Amino acid sequence: MGKRNPVKTKQNKAIKLWKEVCYLRDGRYCHVQRNYPFIKISHTDVIQVDHCITRSNKYFFLDTWNGLPICSACNQAKCFGNKSISRAIDKMVEKRNPEWFKNAIWLDQTGEPNVNFSKIWWLDEKIQDLQNELNNLKED
Repeated sequence: MGKRNPVKTKQNKAIKLWKEVCYLRDGRYCHVQRNYPFIKISHTDVIQVDHCITRSNKYFFLDTWNGLPICSACNQAKCFGNKSISRAIDKMVEKRNPEWFKNAIWLDQTGEPNVNFSKIWWLDEKIQDLQNELNNLKED
């Protein structure tokens, strides 16, 4: 059995917490289906947390403002360029926090890399932040 990569272990822990926060805050249902029922797509029962700002942008990868539960059909349609689904997701995320969305779009367009995403200290801070956010949601 090989050695575990400590960075990957921390990233996986942070991703798990990120999903938990998004599910607890938003529920486990497809937000596209609920808020945009007129979009013609065969929704599924498999719910995933989607990254509004692409997963490749590591600044927002673990930002809970960037996560929204949708069904696997919507997630796949978005990945294959379905503009209706993408626009719906953008609108829902923007409505939740307009200022964050404006800044996130701007930073995403710059293509600036997050050089800290693979640093243990940064991941530890994110894990703590996510754990605190999860605990606050559980208290409410």
